Amino acid sequence: MTLHVPQTAHGSMDAGTSKATAATQSSERSAKTWWLAFFLFLASGTAWVASIPLLLVSVGGSLMPHIGWSWGILVAAMMFSILVQFDQRIAATVVPLVAFGSAFLTTGWQAFAFAFVASAMTALNGVKRVCAPSPKLLNFQYRYYQGYHKKSELFASPDSIRKGRSFFACHPHGILSVGWISNVVWGRRFHEMVGRCFYLIDGTLRNKGLLARPFCDAFEGPHGGLRDTNRDTMNSLMEQGESVCLIPGAYQEATRFEFGRDRVALRNRKGFIKLCLRHGYRLHPVYTFGESQTYRTLGGFDNLRLRLNRSGIPTVVFWGLSWFPMLPRRGCELMTYVGPALELPKIPEPSASEVDEWHAKYVTALCELFDKSKAEAGYPRAQLEVL
Repeated sequence: MTLHVPQTAHGSMDAGTSKATAATQSSERSAKTWWLAFFLFLASGTAWVASIPLLLVSVGGSLMPHIGWSWGILVAAMMFSILVQFDQRIAATVVPLVAFGSAFLTTGWQAFAFAFVASAMTALNGVKRVCAPSPKLLNFQYRYYQGYHKKSELFASPDSIRKGRSFFACHPHGILSVGWISNVVWGRRFHEMVGRCFYLIDGTLRNKGLLARPFCDAFEGPHGGLRDTNRDTMNSLMEQGESVCLIPGAYQEATRFEFGRDRVALRNRKGFIKLCLRHGYRLHPVYTFGESQTYRTLGGFDNLRLRLNRSGIPTVVFWGLSWFPMLPRRGCELMTYVGPALELPKIPEPSASEVDEWHAKYVTALCELFDKSKAEAGYPRAQLEVL
């Protein structure tokens, strides 16, 4: 006996099987994408966060046979705090002399290994450019930074953005600025909309970031580059009419971070307003919803930590993934909104009252962007705290 399956039923079975197969393949692609994103975040996060600790351990390890680990790392920290203030070429000479000098006085190979690592890392900051621009790496980052998150999207009206002489002030900093990384700095759509733009980060991270240098140098291209937040750097870029982008809240905002709360440190951050007035720039508020979900933190000792921030020392204890705390929590939805620009007048020497006036207008514009966008972003009950 031959079992006859009606054509309609057979078609339904094929469709069901096809859908199940497609869902399985999609899930497999999603998992693969996430793991590639995980390793990208791991590599870049280690480069930004772990460079200096690794250098201290390496220098300390080369000194350890003579003075022990504790004193070795203490001496390394003292060397770093002094040499970091001078030309990096001096550090690139002194560190190998000290590290290999110590290693040659021992009989073990471990001290030589530590000396080699310390010298190689220091040499990264002793040269003008570590590597050439890499469009392939940029395209990889375009795709996989966003692939780490459940959602990672940018919302803006292209008609409101002009290329050149635009300043994009991004909020909030969060812990490691995950939304800024995914949707702005390494966001293909942002690059396409704003054109050539320079993304400004802390001077120590940009210019003395050791393992982060290859990421910075490879980023260069027609879309712009990464520069430091030094006032001279910013003035030079804006005198040329280049668009710039930074996070005004910086370390202060990271210190005041609290899981699930939308906070910006803005009341006493007015330097970017003064620069925009001095050069007559268009100023866009930019806000990322979901940044407050990326990490959990330990609070307390706010005044002490804020004082340390003023010396450029970030002071926050945080964790993201339960099994790898340095990386952000999985499943976050990062929705970045670019608000309409404020057209600032060009005032070569703006007075304090003029700065205050436009700063107040900017805070109002940011709050309006937040309230207008929060429901669409999936956070209808969110409240923005301006500290």
